[in-house]
Amino acid sequence: MERKLIGRDASCDYVIFDTKNRVSRRHAELYRDHNQYYIKDLGSKNGTYVNGNRIIPENLVQIVLTDKVTLSTDYHFDPKSIFGSDDDETKILPSNISLSSAGFENNQAVYKDNQRTVVFDRDKTRMEDLLQMDNSPFLTIGRNTDNRVVISNNNISKYHCRIRLLTPVMIEVEDLGSTNGTYADEEKLKPNVRSQYSSSVKIRLGSSFILDLKKFFPNIQIIPKNLPLKPEHQQTPSNPNESLTRKEIAAFYELEAVWKEYVGRQNQANNFIAGYGIGGAVLGIAAVAFTGGAGAIFLMSGGGILGRYLGQQKSNKIRNDLTYEDAFLQIYACPRCGESFQKKPWITIRECYKCKAKFR
Repeated sequence: MERKLIGRDASCDYVIFDTKNRVSRRHAELYRDHNQYYIKDLGSKNGTYVNGNRIIPENLVQIVLTDKVTLSTDYHFDPKSIFGSDDDETKILPSNISLSSAGFENNQAVYKDNQRTVVFDRDKTRMEDLLQMDNSPFLTIGRNTDNRVVISNNNISKYHCRIRLLTPVMIEVEDLGSTNGTYADEEKLKPNVRSQYSSSVKIRLGSSFILDLKKFFPNIQIIPKNLPLKPEHQQTPSNPNESLTRKEIAAFYELEAVWKEYVGRQNQANNFIAGYGIGGAVLGIAAVAFTGGAGAIFLMSGGGILGRYLGQQKSNKIRNDLTYEDAFLQIYACPRCGESFQKKPWITIRECYKCKAKFR
């Protein structure tokens, strides 16, 4: 009898990152015996329901494929799809599928590999959750010859740190308890704690050894810093009759590309690109519409929405709770006052709701 553990925890076979917190860490177990299906609730907080009836925890309940099965009262899923097939390839499926046909909510995507399936909201799932699933390889750095990168320098520990490329514009660094420390933009990293940074970060080992990220990661795209416009009148709503500057006008028309990228990703299947794990796929690759190949994922200079967002931050350190939606809403904003246009189609924006600046 085949068994699948379902829940939020990274150890589950079928991991669900539910932004509404309806799914427990270890919510239920699903069994398949030939064509027979059974489900068991593992004492979850919000329960497991079959045809609207909450099942008794720890009891094995037989179900048929026409039954309506939910985690909590309204998180639907298809029991048959959870087992999948033996020849499933690693991929990210499109999210523009209806609830009735697939059992997933509207903005969800599914990541599959030979170990587990991960279901997530492409806009609202936090980076720290997705990175639990990310198995992209690290480069270990140190004096010992069994490191991927060997540095013969007395200030470098035998096993100093490790680093990996999450997307072409994001890296993850971890100090391995080195004697002289690992520094990101002159801030000393805590030992054995992973931290994420934009590609423009300066990594130093010990007192003076600077890592050349481009040498270790040829595909990295260094994000230039392009802080948002901060005119002298930004602190208070401006006079709507005051003329926009050339920079403000140019910045507004650049938002057309941001909007097209955002809506374009909703309408295209996002294929998983080998070489990047799920965290990178969601925040850097699946987060943008692309036509194929790692070199084609940037639809505009600066690395798409994620690159634009990172370029506008003073710090290169990336928040653990960052979501794709956070990045979009921050950069899709009025060039004059910084008020977000939310999800209003670019073509319909005539003026800023807050400062009344007129763009058309």
